Amino acid sequence: MAGLWHLSDVELLEDLSEEEMQELRAAARSQSYDAGETVFAPSKEPHSVYLLKEGAIRIYRLSDRGGEATFGYVQPGEVFGELPVVTQLGRESYAEATTPSVVWRLPIDLFRRLMGSRPGIGLNVSNQLGRRLKSIESRVEGLMFHDARLRLALILKELADHFGLRRGEEIEIDGDFTQGELATLVGCSRQTLNQCLGELDDEGLVKMQRKRIRLPSPEALAEFIRLERRKNQER
Repeated sequence: MAGLWHLSDVELLEDLSEEEMQELRAAARSQSYDAGETVFAPSKEPHSVYLLKEGAIRIYRLSDRGGEATFGYVQPGEVFGELPVVTQLGRESYAEATTPSVVWRLPIDLFRRLMGSRPGIGLNVSNQLGRRLKSIESRVEGLMFHDARLRLALILKELADHFGLRRGEEIEIDGDFTQGELATLVGCSRQTLNQCLGELDDEGLVKMQRKRIRLPSPEALAEFIRLERRKNQER
């Protein structure tokens, strides 16, 4: 597997010297996951950080009662499970492959040392953390100030921005997202999600066939979000 994909092709690692890259290659381990398989679980002393080669990874947490809260999705070329590298705290989240995925597992001590010697890596990791934090903050804001239909529209736009494939005038979101996963992202029950999906479908903004999501007109969805936000501000 290592011969099919070079770690040096990853923007995150482009500042490494050849010697450092060879050390990383020797220590890295590649593993394939089927959809639904767990990449990592919570751990008090994690020993690895992960880099996604292909596929999609969902990051989520479980409540004491077993409820799920999805924090976001990892795209190819991104590092994940990185928080313990920066904070030296334990890992509290789960990572699950949502599509067949290939992941590089890197020793956390080695990655931490490379971050210390190469500021560019630390900057890239900080930027990724910042984007994920901004996404989570937007969802928290939505839970406080937006109704479920607008929150769903915002989530669909986010998924389209990250995983969208242009099909003529429409966008198909690349990935099999279940209604349960969408409900955890939106922060509502499946019943409410189904109602909201039906309303957006009636307005021609979304089509969901099995687990595939299509946006017939991304521009119309963006306009819907703009108008709904204005309505919420005027209330």
